[in-house]
Amino acid sequence: MADRQFELPVDVRRKSEVVQDRLGLIIIITTVSVFTFLIFLLSVLLGNKLAEAAAALPNVKVLHEWHPFESTRIYDRNGTLIANIHGDEDRVVVPLKDISPNIQRAVMAIEDNRFYEHNGVDIRGTLRAASANFRGEDVQGGSTLTQQLVKNLFLSPERAITRKVAEALLAMRVERHYDKNKILEMYLNQVYWGNQSYGIEKAARRYFKKPARDLTIGESALLAGLLKAPEGISPYAYPKAARKRQLEVLGAMVTFGYITEEQRAKAASEQLELNRQLPKPSKHPFFIQYVVEQLKEKFGDSAVRQGGLKVYTTMDEPVQDLAEKSLYDEMDKIKYSGASEGSFIVQNLSNGHILALVGGRDFEKNQFNHATQQHRAIGSTFKPLVYLTAFRLGLVSPESPISDSPVCFNNGYSNWCPHNWDGRYMGSMTIRKALTLSRNTPTVKLGLKMGIDPVIETARQAGITSPIDANFSSLLGSAGISPLEVITAYSTIARGGVYLPPTVLMKVEDSRGREIHLDRPQPERRFEEGPVYNLISILQDVVEKGTGKNAIIPGRPVAGKTGTTDEMRDIWFSGFTTDMVGSVWMGNDKYVPLHGVFSSNSVTVWGNFAREYYKMYPIQAAEFPKPPKILVEKKYLGPKRESSETAALDEETPAVSPSTPTAKAPAVDEPGYGYSPLHPGAGGVPMNNDNNSGELKPLVDPNANRRPATLAVPLPVTGGGTNMNPESGVH
Repeated sequence: MADRQFELPVDVRRKSEVVQDRLGLIIIITTVSVFTFLIFLLSVLLGNKLAEAAAALPNVKVLHEWHPFESTRIYDRNGTLIANIHGDEDRVVVPLKDISPNIQRAVMAIEDNRFYEHNGVDIRGTLRAASANFRGEDVQGGSTLTQQLVKNLFLSPERAITRKVAEALLAMRVERHYDKNKILEMYLNQVYWGNQSYGIEKAARRYFKKPARDLTIGESALLAGLLKAPEGISPYAYPKAARKRQLEVLGAMVTFGYITEEQRAKAASEQLELNRQLPKPSKHPFFIQYVVEQLKEKFGDSAVRQGGLKVYTTMDEPVQDLAEKSLYDEMDKIKYSGASEGSFIVQNLSNGHILALVGGRDFEKNQFNHATQQHRAIGSTFKPLVYLTAFRLGLVSPESPISDSPVCFNNGYSNWCPHNWDGRYMGSMTIRKALTLSRNTPTVKLGLKMGIDPVIETARQAGITSPIDANFSSLLGSAGISPLEVITAYSTIARGGVYLPPTVLMKVEDSRGREIHLDRPQPERRFEEGPVYNLISILQDVVEKGTGKNAIIPGRPVAGKTGTTDEMRDIWFSGFTTDMVGSVWMGNDKYVPLHGVFSSNSVTVWGNFAREYYKMYPIQAAEFPKPPKILVEKKYLGPKRESSETAALDEETPAVSPSTPTAKAPAVDEPGYGYSPLHPGAGGVPMNNDNNSGELKPLVDPNANRRPATLAVPLPVTGGGTNMNPESGVH
């Protein structure tokens, strides 16, 4: 039989259905295409934005020169750290080799376990941290150490997606340019650890009083735990929270294989000894204050507070301690006197180094540095400069006679009648005795013979820069002068006439240990040795026979001079040996008279210090050079005239007043006028050169550092009386 074929029924679609299907397909394809295009366009736009943002990001290559704000460290001459100066961030940067592996591992365990594996962004770590945080476990943070570093260095702390993207991009760039160890070193030195501590070195010293290289596992775990909330889990304020966090860190260190279970147990049981001493001001704040002023003047404020300088000063801390004790002990003994402030400066003669500088009694109550900032009258401490001027001029020798007798002068406004501190007059005496006993009227008479200008010049050459009035009360130390200037002048005398500015800086290094050049002033001879050695021989008598006996050091020559001011408002002593000079002042800031004290109290401070100083440093005692004889020149110091007239140095010769009819100019023994070979502006010249009346007018030296002179007109003196506003005894 033939096969039969059967046709199955066929469902024939209508034409409208086909059109609908095709239309739907077109819609789907179009929608997908548009959506794809939009995604592509958005990707392009986003890519451009990211490219622009990436281009605007900081150049991470600057980290080659990276150096965070770092404290300036100040040392004494022996390398003992005496102060840290810092701005907002107190930090000391150290290399990774000086950071204990314990703290490195503790930080990685709790903050970034895969630090040595990722490229700056740890996706796995971020997801794991998010999952742990969601479950409430809070094992570690999501940002890597590199991300935290770039956030601290380059970015703001705002919470925004753009900041997180920038953080990730920068972290990857940093990883491409720097090795892991360098990144870890920068991180540990940059981050804040609480307790005013920036960087691990400062944190280790502030929490445990040890360097970072000596941190134990337990100590490291505690510090690493603080990174989460440095102040929120402080071991001082929140010890339980800090302990809990420490145990979490130790557990993480075991989990990730940094320590064994036995090490964890030992570290957990370790009794940590926290440093309970809070940061406090420097032990020697007045010295440090002056050092900082000098540094700012040379390098600027930001370099001092943020530049990480290492400053080696001239301070000898044991000497500084001794100077403070000597001054404060005496001030405690004379509290009743009203002497509430004081200063004491000690200087090495050979190099000008300031070994000690005390600028006040209590820095917390009064930051005014009396050693460097105050300018007070120095009284008879100024007198040696008057006598040195006379020796330089060849007017007198130490053995020349002079009279301690009353004298008054009219300064154009009132009568000035200086008198001695004891109100008595001793008559004829030698120059040596007049200075040894600190008599005022002989000093004034001697100054009047020279004029005030050469005395001012001598003071300038010795190292005094403060303004000095060109009037004759300046001969008795009425000018305001700082203790630092006083010790400078006395050191010039003690060196035999060689000037050398005082200094507190020995060496300065930058944060990378490179020494910074400092200008070193060179010694400069200002005076001939002969006049200076004659002066020193008298200043030795002041100590041995006069008002400075409390400064005597058995077996060691000492020279010096005391000084007090009007109504005993200030008491001074400046003394020196052949290797050391010191200057003491005591008084108060209210400028009220002291009671029951004298310059001998300042001498006591100096003497107590010096005797202990030479026990501390048994330097071989040396004699001062013997002074040569001064050839006294009987020369006329006034205006030129046809015949040279000189007279003996007899102070009893009556003073000549311009109102007295005379055709004779005043002779050398008459107080008042004269032409100084040291300074042409000293004394006076004839008011009218067409006659030889002897009437004089003053010459004013156009020196910006002093005020115009006033001509003192001598008045006849009868008896021992004084006139208006007498100069009280200045000793």
